[in-house]
Amino acid sequence: MDDGVYVLIKKGDPEQLQKRKFLHKDESTIGRRGNQLKPDIEFSSPYVSRKHAVIRKYGHQYTISDLQSKHGTEVNGVAIHQTPHPLFHGDVISLAKGVVELIFFAEGSEMDVTREFSFPLTPKADPKAAAAGLVINLERREIRLDGNRIYLTGKDMDLLMLLYQRANQAVSYEEIMVLIWPERLVGTDKNVPDVGRTEINALVYRLRKRLGRYGEKVTTIPRYGYMWEE
Repeated sequence: MDDGVYVLIKKGDPEQLQKRKFLHKDESTIGRRGNQLKPDIEFSSPYVSRKHAVIRKYGHQYTISDLQSKHGTEVNGVAIHQTPHPLFHGDVISLAKGVVELIFFAEGSEMDVTREFSFPLTPKADPKAAAAGLVINLERREIRLDGNRIYLTGKDMDLLMLLYQRANQAVSYEEIMVLIWPERLVGTDKNVPDVGRTEINALVYRLRKRLGRYGEKVTTIPRYGYMWEE
């Protein structure tokens, strides 16, 4: 059993976001859940086929194949078909033109740290006190500061969601690169997107500014990354 290989759900059913699905079997199916069919990695979207794709293990190599799905499967933006397509650490798997996105993580990666993820799905603050604090609703991707909604851009929101879900756990620069800029891997053979520390720091700076006095919750972990500190 290979405990160090998994896919991370970047986009899909809200309750599954940022969850890891370990590839324990030699063959793991991906598809839409049904009454009589239960894929290993399942989603509810009607755009995902019942039998959409399959990840197989051959020795130490993993491959993915499309199962003649209606809306297709892509790896790093390139459509794949029934022919097995090799998977490498950091590959972005997209189902049904981006309705579902997963990131493939291979054993031995520096990003494959042994940590438990936390997934609060309701606001941490008492809703009755929303007028006097910060309320983060992960399911609705909604942020309210002192009762007023804050509108964040895509990557600002993605970074906040990532750090907040991993509250009190350090998130490395490499993880931030892969999870916030997966599109930078398209058309390259790299395992980590071409994103500089300056770009990450600028994103963190903007997020802190938007969060006002709560911006200090985004703390810097020297020479490693960032953390949402409760």
